[in-house]
Amino acid sequence: MAYQSHQQGKLERITLKWWFFLLFVLIQFIPPYASKGYKFPEEWGSVISQAIGKAVIYSHSELYPIFKIIPIILLIGIIVLRNKVARLFSIYVSISYVLFAFGQSISVTEKYGVAICPINVIMFLAVAVFWIWEAVVLKNDFTFKKQPIWKYWYEQCSRFL
Repeated sequence: MAYQSHQQGKLERITLKWWFFLLFVLIQFIPPYASKGYKFPEEWGSVISQAIGKAVIYSHSELYPIFKIIPIILLIGIIVLRNKVARLFSIYVSISYVLFAFGQSISVTEKYGVAICPINVIMFLAVAVFWIWEAVVLKNDFTFKKQPIWKYWYEQCSRFL
């Protein structure tokens, strides 16, 4: 447990550095990939539009109900069981983000062939890593405190001020 606490402290120190935020800004300038090539930078936006607009996830609509029902069940579980389902919730969210990274950022088009939006892949995977870490350390607290409902929002926002 002490090791996890030490690692959590290191992670928090890293993520609060100015260069960590700069890294996420610079990632936005990674160009999209297209197996058939494209005119750089003129068609950059078109490749991203094709990669996201015709992503592979759209050809698997049979999965949509699963990704609607499981979160509802998990949210009910959090309301009823609170922290007892915290790890399961974090694992589900991390798996979802990994699937989003690839399912919503890759497409196969006639004009560009395989088109990939690496910005989305990197950002979704970064979020997935943080949720995986949360599943390990369980720092989130899903217990409700006795206070007026409007104070929940204020309390959450004041952490960042």
